Amino acid sequence: MQTSDNPTPDLQKAEQEIDNYYKSNPLLKLPFATAAWALLAFSEEFMLKAHSAGVGGQYYGIITDNFINDLNAPMYWLYNSCKKGGQVPFVRDDDVFQSSWTLFNLGQEYRLFGTAYTYASRGWLELEILESTIRPADDFFGDIEYEAYNRLIKPHQSAKALSSIDFGNVLPFNAIQHSLKIQDNRFRYKLNPRMISETMTSLKPTFDTLFSLPGEWQFSRYSLEDFRKVFEVISTIASIHLTARGLAIERGCAARGYADSIYVPTGNELLRRIVRYSGVPDAKVLSIFDDLTYGNSGIKHPDPALQPLIKLNSERYAIAPHLWICSAAERNLTVLLNRLPAEKVIYAKLTNEKENLMRQRLTDALADEGFRFISGRVPNLPDIDLAIIRDSEKACLLLELKWFIEPATVGEIINKSEEIEKGISQLLQLKRAFAENHKPLLGKLEINSNYKLEGTVISDNWIGHAKVQSPEIPIIQIDHLIAKLKAAESLRSAMDWLKDRKYLPKTDQHFKVNNSTATIGRWKLKWCEIEPLIESAFFPL
Repeated sequence: MQTSDNPTPDLQKAEQEIDNYYKSNPLLKLPFATAAWALLAFSEEFMLKAHSAGVGGQYYGIITDNFINDLNAPMYWLYNSCKKGGQVPFVRDDDVFQSSWTLFNLGQEYRLFGTAYTYASRGWLELEILESTIRPADDFFGDIEYEAYNRLIKPHQSAKALSSIDFGNVLPFNAIQHSLKIQDNRFRYKLNPRMISETMTSLKPTFDTLFSLPGEWQFSRYSLEDFRKVFEVISTIASIHLTARGLAIERGCAARGYADSIYVPTGNELLRRIVRYSGVPDAKVLSIFDDLTYGNSGIKHPDPALQPLIKLNSERYAIAPHLWICSAAERNLTVLLNRLPAEKVIYAKLTNEKENLMRQRLTDALADEGFRFISGRVPNLPDIDLAIIRDSEKACLLLELKWFIEPATVGEIINKSEEIEKGISQLLQLKRAFAENHKPLLGKLEINSNYKLEGTVISDNWIGHAKVQSPEIPIIQIDHLIAKLKAAESLRSAMDWLKDRKYLPKTDQHFKVNNSTATIGRWKLKWCEIEPLIESAFFPL
């Protein structure tokens, strides 16, 4: 963690104690293969119980997001501290299970401490200490409805995500059931081409929602389409494995099939299957494996969300089903590529195309709504990304298009919020120019000073932190704007809806704010978290 630029001695002391607290966990004394398998097996048990408890909708979405983030620090601690190699135990040991539980819970607490300290290190938050309690010194959680929007609208964006699927209704259930063999606390099944093919076919509509970027995008060693094919096969195997475990539990497999909760192939076995079922050549599959393997490619602080293929020892890999099923695959790949020097420059050039894709998406979706569309350069002013005009109403809505990877870490949240802030600044310049009757701007838009003109930042998936919001410039997710413009009686009414922030959720109606306390050792952190009050997606029109 990092404290603020000028931390007090007490904050420095707290940081050191918090950062080192994990070192007493017994898992760190085990070889990496044993410890990592135990942690992943516990995490699978955690997610399986959440699913069995009937948690769904908004709550399951939060659990899913947090689950992957909560694994980050514990896996890193093991990776840096454990002796490399070792054997996979394939058994539940009560002491090891308890140590895994403790380390996983510590990761949950550490995530909140890390969030607070990172905001402080970037100057967004001042922390204070009262005895052994750390808390924000100011009202950091004001205007939390913007964070709630980012959270509550997610189920609309990922309604068909792998993590939300009832696999019993889409997978070749009978084929898995017929192949399943159980002996005491172990279960086995035989993968075959037909089972893989039928499962991939049934999951295709879901896979289609996970990938939106052009498949022909070519990186240095493979294309996005190559990656998608490999990801789909591994996720298919993970889905089959999870389903097989569920069936084994129903048939009385001892210890809930814990010993085989993780799919643990050899490297050669995994390569052979992925090449066979994906059709991607060996060399490209190996390159994708190399990038997706935890700790590879010179990544200084590996993250299992970005590199979910865990190499346990020289022979075996771990594929934890929920780590793949809950993955935002395309988002995670793009974050990873931005951390690889050989790919970063290529990716930056490719993403310049994304603004054009967003513009095309808007104009295609709204082609029959009676709008006129303008984009391009204006002398001495920021470019117009897209203007939506309805001359019969004398109304013009200027859009600043922002496509970027949805942030998952606090550092990414701050960086992307600052990028959104730049978009707000550009729209404010255009609005001021309009108020001053800037002739080139009016000429470009083919409007006059009698028009009503407003500006809005449009994001592909995330609208920024409350700290960068502007009272003059609303920010909304692209699909939400498209749906509103189609449903609205007029462009002016939609502009008023945006200006009045009627697209935002309301406290105590759509969500509530809970005070929470994270604890590591003697240190406590006072924080706030959002609890949904609605089950389904938030998408008001």
